[in-house]
Amino acid sequence: MWLSDPGPSLDGMTRTWVLVASRDHARRGLAEGFVMANHGKRAPVARMSVGDRVLIYSPTTTYPKGEPLRAITFAGEVTGEGPEPSTVIEGGWRRAAALREVEPIPLAEVKDHLPTSRIRFGFFELPDDDAAAIWRLLPS
Repeated sequence: MWLSDPGPSLDGMTRTWVLVASRDHARRGLAEGFVMANHGKRAPVARMSVGDRVLIYSPTTTYPKGEPLRAITFAGEVTGEGPEPSTVIEGGWRRAAALREVEPIPLAEVKDHLPTSRIRFGFFELPDDDAAAIWRLLPS
């Protein structure tokens, strides 16, 4: 697994991706060892590389009508060499990942480092400085 605070990438190659998923959907990924983005689209998970870091932002507890959560709820690392067909969404794609559930970190605590205007896109890369700031807030 990864260190609790990997800090900025030393080689400039490790990226941090933010995925948006309800907490219940992210828990399925935790249980089965994968991440998905944008309802199973291939392009986002194809952009990832082994060792890249993942933060999951959960707007709600469950999909589609869960209680508002608006927090970082999972952190992890990409472990799969490439996209693989999803067993969850027919025709969808996923990527193997090692995830851990974290005590929710409310959006209010990370808003200076998480571009809220990009959350609606469901998947985006986070700059190293912002990723390191959020990673420091994660419990060990």
